[in-house]
Amino acid sequence: MKKWTLIILFISIVSFAFEIYGGWNFTIDGTSSFYSVSVDLPISVNNDTEFGFSFQYLHDNFTFTNYGKYSRETSFGKFVIYGKGGALFQFSFDSIGYMVLAGIRYYFNNFFLSFSYSVLYIGNDKIQAIPVEFGYHF
Repeated sequence: MKKWTLIILFISIVSFAFEIYGGWNFTIDGTSSFYSVSVDLPISVNNDTEFGFSFQYLHDNFTFTNYGKYSRETSFGKFVIYGKGGALFQFSFDSIGYMVLAGIRYYFNNFFLSFSYSVLYIGNDKIQAIPVEFGYHF
């Protein structure tokens, strides 16, 4: 079963356009900033909107979220407003919380830089962060 899941995931990644990115999450209170690495897989692209799934490694946990983006071409490049939200897991697949995020991206060629505001709810803790991410659109 795991083999088929990995094969389907690999085919999904190479068959469609996807984005891979990483960044640093600055916490609002300045106590414990952390890094993240993400992959976004679109499932619906229509005109200037896109919806899909996002897998993200956050410090010692990972998230499985849905995302939505609205893009607008300008003479300076492509600007995107996006948001995502979903479950936060440990590697034993125990759900430990959820996260929500809203932000903006600026694309130049296939590279992008994003700034956003993120809130993670882990158990009874609320972590507010400002992720600064850099990535590539394949």
